Amino acid sequence: MPRARIKEMKFDGYERLYLLELTESNNKVWAYGLEHGNYVESGFEIMEEIVEKECDFSIEWVNKIKVVSFDYDEIVQDKLGSSHTACNVTVSKIIDLDSFEFFSKSLGTVVVELENDVDFLEVNSKVSFIGNLRVDFI
Repeated sequence: MPRARIKEMKFDGYERLYLLELTESNNKVWAYGLEHGNYVESGFEIMEEIVEKECDFSIEWVNKIKVVSFDYDEIVQDKLGSSHTACNVTVSKIIDLDSFEFFSKSLGTVVVELENDVDFLEVNSKVSFIGNLRVDFI
């Protein structure tokens, strides 16, 4: 089931930046995407096609992760118009050595893809990392 709807899109060549409205909470977050087969210099026609399209999302480009102690989960996008996302979250599922899931009230269940294998994560580990929210079209 899609968890977001695209409200706005910015573009630069093959790169896309999407403003997503989360289906359940109506919160808004920024996520990036690439369209290798669609280079755009002027995106008015592409924007009309993509606005209101449903999608999902994940976090990737995580190259540093550490186990920390904190009182509550926190997900912050403090750079306006950027998919850059800082997270203090609790691991809910280990997928493999380079990916896991967490659950947050604001985002729901999110898959995190690490750049390197790590063997120190466990379910209920409290972790801190920075990554980028990525659009996953369904």
